[in-house]
Amino acid sequence: MRFPNLVWAIRQRGSQFEFAATLGESESWLSRRLTGRVEFAPAERAQIGRVLGYPAEWLFAKPEPPPPRFETSLGVQA
Repeated sequence: MRFPNLVWAIRQRGSQFEFAATLGESESWLSRRLTGRVEFAPAERAQIGRVLGYPAEWLFAKPEPPPPRFETSLGVQA
């Protein structure tokens, strides 16, 4: 998933279909962008941030894996 924060925020509002309609777009327009087949334009990112009420930077942040876990000398995971 390319934009987990964006997908989460859309789901809080309802369906992808409903959200796309709010933007005046089709569900396929949104789906192509969510899957990465088409990039979101900067103006689209800004509009989506305004509509959802979250900063576009957060909505479109790339997911980062958590830091690696390691075992201590006692065999306990830290």
